[in-house]
Amino acid sequence: MRKAILLCWLLTFFVGFVQAQQTKISGKVTDANGNAIEGVSVSVKGKSTGAVTNTAGEFVIAAGTGETLVFSSVGLANKEVKVSGTSLQVKLDATNTTLSEVVVVGYGQQRKATLTGSVVTLKQEDLTKRQVATASNLLQGLAPGVTVQQQSGRPGADGASIRIRGLGSIYAGQSPLIMVDGVVSGFDMIDPNAIESITILKDAASTAIYGARAANGVVLVKTKRAKGKGVQVSYNAFLSKQDATAIPERTTAVEHMELSNLAEQNRTGNPNAFLFTQALIDKYKTTAPNNLDVIDTDWLGLLLSNTGLMQNHNVTINSAGDNSNIFASITYLNQQGLVPNNSHQRYDLRFNPDFKLNDKLSINGLLNINSSRTTAPSTGSPEFIIRQAIGLPAIGGGKYGPGIYGTAGQTNNRNPLAMAEAAGTSVSRNNTMLTKVGFNYKPVNNLEIEGYWAREFWTPNGKSFVKNVDIYVPNLATLGYDKVGVWPGTTSLGESYSTNVRTTYLAQATWTKRFGANSIKLLGGAQTEEFTYSGISASRTGFLNPNQPYLSLGSGNINNGGSAYETALAGFYARLNYNYDDKYFLEVNGRYDGSSRFSQELDKQWGFFPSASAGWIFSRENFFAGLSNIITFGKLRGSWGVLGNQALPEIYPFAVNFGTSTYSNPINGTNNYINNVNTLGYALLDAPNPNITWEQSEQANIGLDLTIKNNLTLTAEIYRRKVDQMLLSRPIPNYVGLNAPFVNAGSMENRGWEFSANYKKSLSSKVKLDVTAMISDVRNKVLTLPGVPFLDGGSIRTAPSQALWSYFGYQSIGYFADSNDVKNSPVQFGTAWSSNPTVGSKPGDVKYADISGPDGKPDGKVDNFDRTFIGNNFPRYEYSLNLNLSIGNLDISIFGQGVGMRSNYYSGTGAVPFASSDFAASLLKHHKDYWTASNPNARFPRLLPSGSGGNNYVASSHWIRDASFLRLKNVNIAYRVPASWFKKSGVPLSGAKVFISGQNLLTLTNAWDGFDPEINNANAEFYPLMRTMTVGVNINF
Repeated sequence: MRKAILLCWLLTFFVGFVQAQQTKISGKVTDANGNAIEGVSVSVKGKSTGAVTNTAGEFVIAAGTGETLVFSSVGLANKEVKVSGTSLQVKLDATNTTLSEVVVVGYGQQRKATLTGSVVTLKQEDLTKRQVATASNLLQGLAPGVTVQQQSGRPGADGASIRIRGLGSIYAGQSPLIMVDGVVSGFDMIDPNAIESITILKDAASTAIYGARAANGVVLVKTKRAKGKGVQVSYNAFLSKQDATAIPERTTAVEHMELSNLAEQNRTGNPNAFLFTQALIDKYKTTAPNNLDVIDTDWLGLLLSNTGLMQNHNVTINSAGDNSNIFASITYLNQQGLVPNNSHQRYDLRFNPDFKLNDKLSINGLLNINSSRTTAPSTGSPEFIIRQAIGLPAIGGGKYGPGIYGTAGQTNNRNPLAMAEAAGTSVSRNNTMLTKVGFNYKPVNNLEIEGYWAREFWTPNGKSFVKNVDIYVPNLATLGYDKVGVWPGTTSLGESYSTNVRTTYLAQATWTKRFGANSIKLLGGAQTEEFTYSGISASRTGFLNPNQPYLSLGSGNINNGGSAYETALAGFYARLNYNYDDKYFLEVNGRYDGSSRFSQELDKQWGFFPSASAGWIFSRENFFAGLSNIITFGKLRGSWGVLGNQALPEIYPFAVNFGTSTYSNPINGTNNYINNVNTLGYALLDAPNPNITWEQSEQANIGLDLTIKNNLTLTAEIYRRKVDQMLLSRPIPNYVGLNAPFVNAGSMENRGWEFSANYKKSLSSKVKLDVTAMISDVRNKVLTLPGVPFLDGGSIRTAPSQALWSYFGYQSIGYFADSNDVKNSPVQFGTAWSSNPTVGSKPGDVKYADISGPDGKPDGKVDNFDRTFIGNNFPRYEYSLNLNLSIGNLDISIFGQGVGMRSNYYSGTGAVPFASSDFAASLLKHHKDYWTASNPNARFPRLLPSGSGGNNYVASSHWIRDASFLRLKNVNIAYRVPASWFKKSGVPLSGAKVFISGQNLLTLTNAWDGFDPEINNANAEFYPLMRTMTVGVNINF
């Protein structure tokens, strides 16, 4: 009995001793650069015990001294480490640097190799090769399926529109959700110098966790935070000279007069008709321009005479230690426009601190202060003034000397040079402050709790003062100039101020668990967002002193206005990630969102938006071993999900919306019932729809990722995006007297594909090559529009089976060759052939096809029944090529980008000869390619004066032209000064780089001369995009 008790006691002691050796081992896993790696599997060799590293690369596992820990992850070389203590620092080498990258995803991060959704990440080195004023322009051509179009080069308004995978809605917006460090913000408010990476989430599996505003995709911007050890200071600066990529070329004064005479002869049928005498024309031909009796004004040359300089200065401080990290940055941007009185200045201050209080708790913060000031002429936008300059004839007097402006040949004395230089300035200011305070708490192993409070506060305000400008005409007797009037004739002042506040709260928890070959990660959280707006405005006329622009000094009536509103969003979200043996992956997301834009009483506020995705790394299968030396990585993935959209222009579309209105007698419309006086009161403005609810977007995606010999990475994807319950403003009868309500009706879809290839190769120890090519396409189609056959906008129409916002008009079939051609063709617009030169179609006029009639069949005449869909201007086959070559310390980058298929509808000033509705217009040089009997295939029909030949200028396929293009978007050449140079010379620098670069250097296109194919507005009212030459320096202390 004693032996048995002794044996049990010894066995108990031995078990206890063994258990005592199974201590908790903690550690951190990093890559070769010291960056933490999440999702690495940690296991005890020969046992089922396992763990997974968290977002900080940290792990805790039970193991005994002398046992071996195995670290493994896709894209990283496996590593075995023998336990000899309680703390380990493990560094893993990448077998494929692309696959081992950690990318930001919704409310977390993942390694690229394990992603199952459609995600593209742009790293800092991808972004720093372009020197731009606004961050949105950095994305152009760098991500397949992402359409980035810059529509203006105007300082302060040169940001690009961003669309991800087609068109998302008719009325509820096209732009993706922009998140900066986890907080909703505006893209172009971000200083490009402060960006560390940009991640684009394109499919429902990636975006569904953001719910309410993720239907058009999500762009995640991560700003820089302190890294490494010690303190580093850097200075970055560049200076750019800008000019226009494309400007229409003018006709001279002589050309204008001769062609005007020809147009008048065509209009009247009289070969002797003229608007300008031959004697005057001959005088212009033999006399040099003198600003008196011979005027040949180059309007655009005078208006766009500024140098367009842009300069940017940035200082950053990176302070990193064991328990505290601080990143600080300050930036100054100054951008001068080509148009006088047009500039943009911006100051940006960023402070990103991180503090580790103990092993379990850390806190982080963000402070970003942004202040901008933009000036522009007050009498019209720069685009409007440019339109004036493009269309004016050269014979109009422009500027005779300092402060001496001519009439411009206009009866109203409106001179674009006077408008830009002397008629007043509009100043817009915006001050923004974004504050965020967050925490990260790890109470037990495998559990991480985090949260934050954030508030963004911005106050846009503007002041626009219009002054009178004296207008002069030449006096040949005195060889001077006489004042003939002023423009615009009335002085005025307008001011506005608004306050915007967005407050966000978020709390979430993440739990990870590894058991055997299985790994689970579960995330859950809640978020709320509140937004408030208030704004006021006031204006007044009649100011006597142009140097005192104060509302109290005006003599006219004061007009004022104001508005305010509040909105709120709330959401609960969850995500489950399952990984089996680093081969099979499953992800499930769900978000339950509520919006104040929908009715709570009718249970319309809340919506549930789920998604699911799966991935299979088939290259890790045993049956694939024979190909593993060629295809080193292969993954097939697919996703499905439903997203919501609530971004209506109406704040409360479900509620009765009242506003002020002047009540008048319903019988005669002149007097009110009260004392026969029009009386201000409240009126119902919009028809409410209490049943309005979420627009829904169902998306499916299939993707294939391949890596060949660790050098060539290929990605191919196909997708379908269907939008149901579209938020529409369906027309109602005019007699209702209210704005149409928004309803859930209709559907449309986008179908597309994407392909990208990246090749990386070290050609030698000093020569490295990195080439990326991509191409994508998307087609949009409206499926249904219940209750209405179409939505009409004149030359733009939306209808089932057609792309959204398609061009609608007549099908042109060339020009009438002669009078017999006119007589034998279908009657055009109800007027048959006539010998009267001012009646009906004539040779050289555009001829239209008779394609239909009241019964749907051709009826021998061209009228409203013959209008049809004639195209759209959405880009197809977007492509880019990015070449990066490093030779020692020299880096060369060449980037080209283009669109394979796109059309523009050209109309109005600058497109149509002599076309203008509000000023005496001329024509441009390309208009000289007009129809004559000897030039039957001309670009333009026969010349006719302004207001004549209306049938030539109706919406038709004749004015739709190819706007595809290939553009040399950027060339950057940089030299990294060797650190040894500084050590030898004793200069206290740790590194430096100098560079030169060019932006928008060359464009190949069939678009009309002087019109940039990237700009949608295909008439003369545009601000040209900028061709930029830059020199810069990066210095590290």
